[in-house]
Order: sequence, then C-alpha cells, then structure tokens
Amino acid sequence: MIKRILIFIIIIIAIATAAIFIYRYQIFQYSAETIIRKLLPDCIRIDKINFDIKNNRVILTDFKIINPDDFSNQYLLEIENITCGYRTKGGNILDGLEILEPSFKHLTLNIERLADGRLNLEEIKKYIERQAPKETAAAQEARGESAHSKIVGDKTLPDILKLPQVFSLKDGTVIFIDRLPYTKPHMITFENIDAKLGLKLNASYTALLYLTSTGKGDVNGDRNEVVTWDISLTPTTPKLTMSSRFEVYNVDMISFEPYYDKYSPFVFKTGRFSGTLIFDFDNGNIGSTNEVHLADVKFWIKKGYENAQFWETTVPDLAKYFTSSFGEIVFDFKIKGQMSNPKFYLGPISKQALTSMAIDKISSAISGQDSAPGAPKSGIEKAKEYIDLFKGLINKK
Repeated sequence: MIKRILIFIIIIIAIATAAIFIYRYQIFQYSAETIIRKLLPDCIRIDKINFDIKNNRVILTDFKIINPDDFSNQYLLEIENITCGYRTKGGNILDGLEILEPSFKHLTLNIERLADGRLNLEEIKKYIERQAPKETAAAQEARGESAHSKIVGDKTLPDILKLPQVFSLKDGTVIFIDRLPYTKPHMITFENIDAKLGLKLNASYTALLYLTSTGKGDVNGDRNEVVTWDISLTPTTPKLTMSSRFEVYNVDMISFEPYYDKYSPFVFKTGRFSGTLIFDFDNGNIGSTNEVHLADVKFWIKKGYENAQFWETTVPDLAKYFTSSFGEIVFDFKIKGQMSNPKFYLGPISKQALTSMAIDKISSAISGQDSAPGAPKSGIEKAKEYIDLFKGLINKK
C-alpha cells in the first residue's frame, strides 16, 4: 500500500514538473504581469504587457497616464510602445528583474498650464502622493521603510526591479497648452523628438533625485525649425534648480510672442531667430545668458512705450547698428533675479551696438543734423537727453 502511494506521489510530481516546463512561459508571463500591474498607481493604464522570454524582452503597449481633473486632454502622457531587454536576478521571477536599454516609441506628452497657474505635471505628482498608503512616522522609523514599499512578502520594489538610469526616446511629441498669458489658449508643439533621458532615483525608488535630457526636436512640426537641448534638473530643492542650454535654428519667433511681448518695446510682425539660450535656475533664482540672431524681421515701436518718440525715429538705425557682417540682426541679453520678478539686461554685443549708435546720435544732435527746423530744443539739449537715455541702457549690468 505504501509502495503504491509513493508511486502515485512520484507520478503527480512528474506530471506537475512537466506542466510547469510546458507552461513555463505562461507562468512567467502571468507572474511578471501580476507584479507589474500591482505596482501601478490608479492613474496609469497599460493595455498589454508581453514578455518575449526567448529574446529576453518585454513590450508594454499603449501606456497612458490619465490627466488630473480640470485639464483639457484625457491623458497627460501616451506611449505607443515601451520596449526593453531584461534579465532575471535568479531562477524565479520573484527573485527580481533587471531592466536593460528601455526605449520609448511614439511618446506624446501633453503639458498644460491653467489660467490660475496650475500645471498638470505638478498636479499629477500630488495625485500619486495622495494615492500612497499613509502610516505614522514612528511605524516607518521602527521598520526602516514605508509600508507601501513592500511589494511581495518582505521584498521591496528595489529588491524585485532594478531600473536603468538612461532611457532613449524616438519620434516623440510634446504639446504645451498655456492658458495663463492670454484669455485665448496658446499652444506650442515640439515634434519628431529624438532624445536621451537620464534618471537617478533614491534607494527605495520613491523619489527622483536627478534628471538629465539631451536631444532635438522640431518646433510646431516644421523640420526647418529645430531646437537641440542639454538639460539637468535637481527636483529635491525647495524651488526650481535646473541648468539648461538650447541651440535654436530658424525658429518663427511669433510662436513665442506671449513670452517676450511683455518685456519687448517692439511689436514684431515677422521674424525668425537662431542662437544660443542658456537658462540656469538656482533655488528660484535665474541666471540667463542669450545670443539671438534675427532674420526676416519686421517690427515697430509699441504705442505708449517709454521714450517711444525717440525710438520711433531710430528704428531704421537699430537694424543698421545691430546687423552683423553676415546680414543678420544680432542681439544678446541677460536675465537675472528671482523668477517671480526677473530683470533683463543688455549683453556685450548689444551694448557695443548701442554705444556706436549713441556716439552717432549725440554727434548729429550737437551738429544740428538731428533736429527738425524750428524744433524747441537745441542740439545740446537733445544730446543731453540722448546721453541720459543711452547711459541708462548701457550701464545696466
């Protein structure tokens, strides 16, 4: 009797072993997919998670992050395909996975700022934080980690999943809808994006410590309007801390009118710009150095602008003094101070152009060439006005 029982047990084990071997792919798929879906916040959707075990690849199809309430698009982020290699840390999926060379294909990021200043990128972070289980600080300290970091048994997310620090992005799109500058929403898109993203997380994968990005894209989908960038962001500081450099080629400046119009004494009808834009932020303080080359520019002075009468008589001269030997208008400027109240200053190229212009204007005023017949002011008086005006512009640091 005992012999028969032993034989029966051996047969059952053999059948179970064969079944596990035959269905090992399905078991792996189910185990891995169950774990991944368990990690997802409520705002994230994934249509399919497929493991190609023979080639050690995993493909996430139709990855989406739902936009917070009050924002126009249904999704904040959509990715058609996320493909990456992987290897298991042991013989079982529960021993953990190491993700290798992840690649995003056909990514669309919808960034939106509401009229009250709220940004969906900030609101989604708050939403995810609210979804995390709460517990007392004492309980966290006693255990040495937060409860929501437990994934399977005593294993935490870093125990199960080892993430890479570099991601590649192909054929991406960023859509920025801004409702703050004007009552009418303003939209800018960056399309055909190819980029590298670098992410550094803390030990428990619960916070982003550092972000870098290098890449290129086309403004509003026009392949003749190209922007390249090199960005590094430290999100752990109380206020924005970021270093960024943009190289801009042949971009229609009218697309960015809501952002420069407030500070510009000119109204631009047409114009394209190229050049280097550098924006560095240190805990909310901005330090920016920029050199812009303008082409195909048509502009006039804003009505009611300070010293508008003077500038109206010198618009033709402005183009002459700021034009380089290559026929482009070159203008450089700096931005300093708090982000809430930035100050704009002329750069060395612009100061040199204004200095040359000042010398000619003052000389013309003194000689009487810059005064209309019967003008109430003498050449000397007009020259003094020019001196005061140019001194105020050129002496700003």
